[in-house]
Amino acid sequence: MKLSSTLIAFALLTKSTTASAKARKAEAVDHGAKCLYNNHFSDGTLIIDQPGTYKLCDNIVFCPSNNINVETASDEEIASAFDPIEQGNPKYNNNEYALGFFAAIAVQADDVSLFLNGYSIAQCREHALMQRFFAVIELASAPFILNAGPHNFVSNTFTPAKNFKLTGPGTVGLSSHHGIHGNENENVLISGVTFKDFEVGAVSLNNVKGLSIKNCDIPNNRHDVPILGSFSAALKIRPYLKHLSETNPDYSMTLGGSVKSATEVYNTLVGHIANVYKDVMQYGFIDQATHPHEYQLYNNPNKVIDGPCYALLVHGKGPAVGGFGDMQSSDASELSNSVEIVNNIVQNIKCFTNEILATVVDGGVQNDARGAILQFYNALDEAYIGMDETETGTYTYTGNANLDAQIMVGKALNQGLLGDNILQKSVNSVSLPLIEWAEGNNSTFAPSFRCNGDSMHHVVKGSIMFRVEDCQGFMIKGNTIDNVEILSKSPVEVELCADFHKGASTLDGSDRMVADLRGISVAAVSAYDDSLVTGNDASSISHNTITNLKSQAAELIIGVDIQGFSEGVDIENNYVNLDASVADDSNDKWVGLRIRQTASDIFVKQNNNFVQGEIQEDRRKLPEYHPRPAGETEWPNNGCPYGH
Repeated sequence: MKLSSTLIAFALLTKSTTASAKARKAEAVDHGAKCLYNNHFSDGTLIIDQPGTYKLCDNIVFCPSNNINVETASDEEIASAFDPIEQGNPKYNNNEYALGFFAAIAVQADDVSLFLNGYSIAQCREHALMQRFFAVIELASAPFILNAGPHNFVSNTFTPAKNFKLTGPGTVGLSSHHGIHGNENENVLISGVTFKDFEVGAVSLNNVKGLSIKNCDIPNNRHDVPILGSFSAALKIRPYLKHLSETNPDYSMTLGGSVKSATEVYNTLVGHIANVYKDVMQYGFIDQATHPHEYQLYNNPNKVIDGPCYALLVHGKGPAVGGFGDMQSSDASELSNSVEIVNNIVQNIKCFTNEILATVVDGGVQNDARGAILQFYNALDEAYIGMDETETGTYTYTGNANLDAQIMVGKALNQGLLGDNILQKSVNSVSLPLIEWAEGNNSTFAPSFRCNGDSMHHVVKGSIMFRVEDCQGFMIKGNTIDNVEILSKSPVEVELCADFHKGASTLDGSDRMVADLRGISVAAVSAYDDSLVTGNDASSISHNTITNLKSQAAELIIGVDIQGFSEGVDIENNYVNLDASVADDSNDKWVGLRIRQTASDIFVKQNNNFVQGEIQEDRRKLPEYHPRPAGETEWPNNGCPYGH
């Protein structure tokens, strides 16, 4: 039986009222809590390295701009305004803060409680533009574990928070990435909090042992993002080019048919960055008429994050940048466990994924020193960028501000010219044949593209509101997901693809999930371990309502998806109606419930209502650890894919 739209609206209103009432009851009790004011954030990230109870006593706006005056500042001052390394504050370690102020609050102590106390904490618009990797609250001393991410972020010891509690009412607001992010945490409790205006996800935790997210409200993600991931690439390659121009002032190379010095390429890059900053601060977008080159490179036409987005994400060890999980690790220390996602409301989420074709040379993906892909094709405009095709079918390098900077830095790194400094070099994979082609010395070079990745060559997976994988024991209960829209185009023409991302899951392979959408996805999950609970130890997805999921270009829109080698999950009392105008049709893209062929012991009770039907694939067991051919294995702990 289908529920009427009036009844659905009433259910949402009732649940919202209930959640608000519960949040009000969660008001902070002052047990000697330390008040946090805006002045605690004037230098940058507030590092909490002592146990204790803290509370907001003001609406916090995180904006460590070094007092930049956009009216009088030079282009270089604007481009470096939010860089903690260039600001030179000794309390911010060069490794941990190499990519900037990655959080407003970094909790690197156990037994910390934070009461929002009815207030809000958020990035300012300026910092959200110039710091593209960020969490309002980071539950560790660094944003990545050792040997993960586009940099070694760990100087001595990675220190995750344990026994952390965040309590509403209050709001975790604007963030260029996450509301809360963490790795290797234990016993995290988040209750009665409003998350809004995040770009990637409200909460994202990797390898968490014990997590409860209850009675939280997620009314919207950010819908006014002015730039694409290519702007982040410009920001992050800038310090390398600056160092090159300062230490080798006579350095030059031919790019696009003319000789350019390091200083010239640097000035062009920082000019682009400053122009974007000024336009966005004045208008909220890049002015196409005044700055057409910047507009072509960086403008975001959909005004939402241009990569996969989530509401809540729980993953095993390492960053969640690979494909959906296949098989659980045999090492329990690499699995999340004991996760509860209960009575939360998610509404009005918009996302789009911008597929970036990764140039491949001699089998290796071409990325710069910070892991950003060298982009020679614009999937949004369906046109080459930075190169022209000749009448004879060859290609001529024309370049742009980003590519010139990335290739010049790549050449200098290959020559060993940047020396021993804080700018780490191991990620760079810009190769000699590509450099020679850009210099006009390799007329036979032709681009070869690897598809199904984003601007950092993370595997494209579409968007998922609740994603739980590599997890032992979870409960997803009583949540509402409503009104989610994906704005992605269809994947690029397959003829452009020499091959596909090597990090995709075994079953997905060359699947193109650019516009796909899932309400709840679990992969490589299992029941609770006997040592963790007593009695019925099955994981469960129950009493959830998922409605109004939209994506015009999707191949699949799925309410609940059970993926990978998952087992021991009960599914009961869920209502899924993805589109009120669509019934159960096995030939369309809407699927209420899907159980992949590798899953087992998934118990679907009779009291669910999947309006668009259920699909249970024919059972097929993966070989143990499903080894792939040499060179095509997924990276350890889903580490980053640079050069692969």
